[in-house]
Amino acid sequence: METSKYTVTMKTAEQHWTRNVINQGFQFSGTTAVEPPAFVFRCDHNILPYPKILSYVLCSHFRLPYISYSWGSRLVCELVSSTMFTSLLVRRVVCNRCFSLPSSSNRVFCTVNRSSLSSSTSFLRAARYALRSSFIRNVTTVETKRASVKLKNASWKDLKEIFSLAGPYKWRIMLGLSFLGVSSSIFLLTPRVLGKLIDEFDETKKSEPVKEDQSLRIARYFKDNPIALVAVLFLGAAAIAARVYCMHTAGQLVINDLRKNVFNAVLRQDIAFFDRNKVGEIVSRLSTDALIVGYSVSMNLSDGARALVTCLGSGGLMVYTSPALCQVMFVVIPIMVGTFAVFGKLQRKFTLQMQEAVAGANQVATERLSNVRTVRMLVAEKKELATYGAKIFDIWMISRKEGLARGSMFGSFQFTGYIALSTVLFYGSNLISQGLLTYGDLSSFCLYAVLCAASLSNISGFFIEIMKGLGASSRLFELRNTRPRIPLEGGVKKGNVEEAIRFERVAFAYPGRDPLFHNISFEIPAGSITAVVGASGSGKSTIANLLLRLYDPDRGRIMIDDVNLKDIDPSYWRRQIGTVGQEPILFSTTIRENILYGAENPEKITEAQIEQAAAQSNALDFIQTFPESFDTMVGEQGSMLSGGQKQRIAIARALVTNPRILILDEATSALDATSEYLVRKALNRLLENSHQTVLIIAHRLSTIKHADQIVVLDKGSVAEHGSFEELMLVREGIFKKLVEKQAIGWRDEAY
Repeated sequence: METSKYTVTMKTAEQHWTRNVINQGFQFSGTTAVEPPAFVFRCDHNILPYPKILSYVLCSHFRLPYISYSWGSRLVCELVSSTMFTSLLVRRVVCNRCFSLPSSSNRVFCTVNRSSLSSSTSFLRAARYALRSSFIRNVTTVETKRASVKLKNASWKDLKEIFSLAGPYKWRIMLGLSFLGVSSSIFLLTPRVLGKLIDEFDETKKSEPVKEDQSLRIARYFKDNPIALVAVLFLGAAAIAARVYCMHTAGQLVINDLRKNVFNAVLRQDIAFFDRNKVGEIVSRLSTDALIVGYSVSMNLSDGARALVTCLGSGGLMVYTSPALCQVMFVVIPIMVGTFAVFGKLQRKFTLQMQEAVAGANQVATERLSNVRTVRMLVAEKKELATYGAKIFDIWMISRKEGLARGSMFGSFQFTGYIALSTVLFYGSNLISQGLLTYGDLSSFCLYAVLCAASLSNISGFFIEIMKGLGASSRLFELRNTRPRIPLEGGVKKGNVEEAIRFERVAFAYPGRDPLFHNISFEIPAGSITAVVGASGSGKSTIANLLLRLYDPDRGRIMIDDVNLKDIDPSYWRRQIGTVGQEPILFSTTIRENILYGAENPEKITEAQIEQAAAQSNALDFIQTFPESFDTMVGEQGSMLSGGQKQRIAIARALVTNPRILILDEATSALDATSEYLVRKALNRLLENSHQTVLIIAHRLSTIKHADQIVVLDKGSVAEHGSFEELMLVREGIFKKLVEKQAIGWRDEAY
């Protein structure tokens, strides 16, 4: 078989390395810039008789879904052949295994040549070599190190922070623990009393002298008064019920507080935070992770305390009952404790991986279901099912490892416990035959041994849940403790523009992207109408984002009169600005509440003011045609309204608070001709009577003829500046070319 040598180059944000791969029958090629490569498997011919072989190779034997999980990208199988088997293989691997093809610029290719492989067995041997090559192993290196760092960060010091969440409800938890003391006392006494009752009914022992003790007297009392025994057992059951209630409610209160705190922290983040983090993952943290952490400090704490009390109590009573039999148990306990340490660490690791995988799946589901109309229009249901299925498959792979670890732990407990119990029964029988132990004492000891073993198992479960809580808490606490780069409040309360808004040598780039602005400077006079125009991607909307202080410039400054925008209270400043975006966002509530959304004191805004804002935006007529008028529900994201209707409600929302600054960000670009006419008519009426400072982000240049000044952006700087008439006089000017190009488009549309 011919041996070939190929060079594989890989680049990531953290590392850049080159590897020489020497193998038989395989070729690797391709590079990536920032994102890790997908692994593409291409068969030139039909060399596999059964599709299950390939799915087994790719999905099970070589653990490739783990590579897919580590990188957050999908494994890919691409088969090139014209036979019926190829179609079957593609369906098997791409559809059933839920993998999809990435862009061709981000691939690593593995090609199998028919001439070099004589059978499926040869294929499997060659595939095993290639898929276990040093290059493929190194694909996971960077992300594996990241996961290791995350695990170290979620250290035991987080445990103190987890339990500090229960501080406000400590009395409720202490009450629950006091009920635990009552129930555990009754529970631990029961085997001892039952053992003495067995001896009381043993006819062979009645002639022998019996050592009087408290347990024997209690046993004789319950023998003569069985109703008292039932009452005591009922008291224990009631104490258990009270304990569960107290701990459950305390846990829910902790979960509620944690969710509110994290949600509050997320809401206070700057917009760049949401550029870096996916909303679906954040929602998963709020729902799943908060539930796990809350359980850790409530029911899990209660169960752990009960297990510990039962273990110590039953262990002490075992020593009291028969010190000789306890020697057997002292051999078993260290083995169980060692098992806790090993499997607890594994559980913590798998829990962290599981939370990341579940968050990824929730992100996909949230995003796709939120945009289900787009999915339906593009007939992308199968594609999205495959995407979501890949995430679910990642969860399954981690769950399988977690299940194996849990099963191994509990299986080892069971095995050790059976061995210990068998030894106790054998040794105890010898002690009975020698008259050193009674049947009742042996029964009590065995019951305590079972309780002790079960308690140790429950303690292991307690530590497993604690590890889950640590894994889930690390990301939650990271979200809660993240400080926004742009605070919500604090600074000078300045909202009125008396002179001008000035952009002075501003440079800016979105996180992870190339610089958008290099050195832009221009002025927006107070009370004027300023339009910003430019080609798509020139940064027009970014001007509005910077003015709203959703982002801060990388260099330069934005001055409001003589005050730096960074020194102004962000919330106070934004309340002085009314914004109408290109894509109006409405919430799933009534028209009235959508118009009042953003008002600082909505209860102070009268019905007349609401109707006036609706009339100014040309929305009043269609609102009054609805049976419930302003109380009409708009549906999720305004799905019950047309695009023009949503836009006019958004304009009314911007006007109802009578803002001092108005930003119109391409407010008519996504509308049909009729809706555009109505919205433009509303805007023209507004601009004619406005004394506000207005910034128009223009897409259709016909809307800015009456602007006091026009700023033209090109290649990261201000290319031209002036009125509409002045800019049209500039020969070969950028603005003039844009107007002429749009005029040609309008003539074409007319035909």
